[in-house]
Amino acid sequence: MMISFFRNKLLWAGLGIIILAVCIFTFAFMGSTVNPTPHELPLAIVMEDEGVVLPNGEQLNFGEILVEQIRNNDKSSVDWKILNDQDEAIKNMNEKEIYGTLLLPKDLSQNIFSLLTESPKKPTTKIIINEGMNFTGANVASQITNGVLTSFNQQIQEQLFTQTEEMNTPLTVDLAKQLTNPLTIETEKINPIGTNNANGNTPALFTQLLWLTTFISSMVLFTLLKKITGGKSSFTAIASQVVSGIIFVASIAGVILFIAVQMLDVNIPSIGDMFIMMFYIGLCFFFLQNALLNWIGYPAAPLFILLFFFSMPILTLAPEMLPDVTRDWLYSWVPFRYSLEIFKDILFFDRGIFEEGIGTIGVIGLSSFIIMFLARLKPGKKVGKKEEKENQPVTV
Repeated sequence: MMISFFRNKLLWAGLGIIILAVCIFTFAFMGSTVNPTPHELPLAIVMEDEGVVLPNGEQLNFGEILVEQIRNNDKSSVDWKILNDQDEAIKNMNEKEIYGTLLLPKDLSQNIFSLLTESPKKPTTKIIINEGMNFTGANVASQITNGVLTSFNQQIQEQLFTQTEEMNTPLTVDLAKQLTNPLTIETEKINPIGTNNANGNTPALFTQLLWLTTFISSMVLFTLLKKITGGKSSFTAIASQVVSGIIFVASIAGVILFIAVQMLDVNIPSIGDMFIMMFYIGLCFFFLQNALLNWIGYPAAPLFILLFFFSMPILTLAPEMLPDVTRDWLYSWVPFRYSLEIFKDILFFDRGIFEEGIGTIGVIGLSSFIIMFLARLKPGKKVGKKEEKENQPVTV
């Protein structure tokens, strides 16, 4: 009995399928996320420092020194953008183009040198972090910018000690304390993620929930449609599929939103806007799924599942922290990324609904809606008399 069991081909075929599945899911869940490293992470530095004239007549500008060091630092991990003023930086951050900004004020060099005078004024720099753009990316931006200013602080300290020697300035206890840590670093967050937002991951969570629940809805309605129509597409049948989908998606969006707000206390600025966008995105997902189901049938289901498993783990990371293969061949085209950006706009960036039109996700949904109805034109397969009898539409 045991020998025949282990000789059965089904046993080893099943083992092979399991190994293949393990490889696929391991790569899907871990391949792009186990070692995320930034690559050309967009950061900005606002250079306003006007410099200072030293007693010996020499012109010194600490801001220019820092900018020159950043320009000469050939690191692929950061893409530094040199901007002229803070307003330009804020605009870029609100447009989700920059994760963080270093601000070097006009009086930076002047205040640094004032530490050696009788009227010292503590020099201050500011770091502005765009938290809503991506929580992980914002944390990396914070680490990089703080690291830059910490190193810069040490250079300023060395420069000031050199100046005290050249000027024969007595090194008092108070002066030594000022020179030990000359630079004050302030940090400000814009587009904050707020409280109870899963560290900024609620856009990804809402996207996951909508895709899964609309997928189940699509499978239920498609199965019901095949049973009632015998697999024959018609305008009335597909219209019924669409109307039922609208009801299902509206219910899904309402229930998710009710649980998130009333039970989980998720911070959502505008519940009405959020419901509209959840319904809109869920409907686009539904049209996309049913366009494929109506054309190729149940074989489309594994495609939806694989797309989900491969895409969901990467949505919580900044795209600049993904491997090139994942970013170029997966993240660049999956519909989930467009859903993610829409939810970020509503939750973190205070943008109105459809402020930038229907967006890419809307184009995908509209195209899928048309393809759904075009499925009635696809040629039917030939069936035998017995199968034709079994596939007769159910009369009600």
